[in-house]
Formats: sequence, C-alpha cells, structure tokens
Amino acid sequence: MSALDSLWRFIIAGGPVMFPLMALSLWLWVLVLVKLLWLVRIAREEGSLSEAIDFLQKDGTAPWRWSPLGGALECFLKSRTKEPEADVLFWEAAIRRQIPLLWRHINTLLMLSGVAPLLGLLGTVAGMISTFEVIMQFGTGNAQALAAGISEALVTTETGLLIAVPGLFTAYMMRRRIRREQQKLLGLKEAVGRWIRGKEAAACYI
Repeated sequence: MSALDSLWRFIIAGGPVMFPLMALSLWLWVLVLVKLLWLVRIAREEGSLSEAIDFLQKDGTAPWRWSPLGGALECFLKSRTKEPEADVLFWEAAIRRQIPLLWRHINTLLMLSGVAPLLGLLGTVAGMISTFEVIMQFGTGNAQALAAGISEALVTTETGLLIAVPGLFTAYMMRRRIRREQQKLLGLKEAVGRWIRGKEAAACYI
C-alpha cells in the first residue's frame, strides 16, 4: 500500500495533466507488449524458401499461423489460377498485403512517444502559471503554495520524459527489427516469383 500511496501522491503533485499522461503511458506500453508478443511469435515461425515451395506444391495449410509469410501463402492460394504470369501478380499482391501488418502500431508508438514530452511541457506551463498566480496574490511569503506550483511543473516534465525516452527507444528498436523482416519477406517474394515462372512450377501445374 505504501508504494501505491507514494504513486498517488506523485500523480496528485503533478496536477491534472498527470491523468492524460498516465493514460498515454498505459496505451503506449500495451501496444509495445502486443507488438513484442507478435514479433516473438513470427520469430518462432520463420519459414524458408524450401518450406514455402513445398507448401505451394502440396496446396496444404500454411505451417506459419502468425508470420507474414504464412499469411501471404494462404492469401495466394485463394486466388491461384495455375497460370504462371497471373500467379506471379497474385503472389506479389499477397506479399504487399502483409507489409502494413508488419508496420502496424509502429507509427502509433512513435506518435505517443512524441506527444508525452509535449504533455509534460503543458504541465510545466500550468505549474509555472499557478506559481506566478500565487506570487501575485500572496507575494513570496506562501512557501507551501509556491512549492505546489513548482512541484507540478517539475513532476509533469519528469513524467513526460520518463514515458518518451524508453518509448522512443523501444519503437526504434522494433522498427529496425521490422525492417529486417520486411527485407526477408521481399527476398522470398522474388525467389518464389521466380519459382512460379520456372519449369518446376510449370510441372506442378500439369
């Protein structure tokens, strides 16, 4: 209970801006957790070119439930015509449909991380305004009222930075990881596309 009491006093000291900051922080880290779990899942289901071609030859169920490659393969099978030139176009379209799924939530994470220090700055301005109002009414003799305004200014600034710095770091690390996954997916797109045009695929279509 003492930890919760300390947290509550910290929030109250920051003033009303602390409530949107806490909501923003909760939103940010829920999205981070969701995206992290998704990245862990697709890392466990990383497929190779040979596995993808084997799947296409058998027309079975994709062994990768969460990965973009599995989604692209299942989407491709729904529109497959067994005409190589048309199938290459359908395959490329299936891959393109997976790209937005890779980048889902990343822009939101970057936006929330950028908004957090601005909300902290808003709290800083509100705290300084409150401090100057106290000075105008009571001069510098009311130390408790002055401390409340200064505390509001500093606490909101600190909170905004505590949310923004790890949020930006996490979002940029995830973006690097997703860029690598996208490069792998595009590499598989080219390789499978060549296979569809090739003699091996043509033999499977007969």
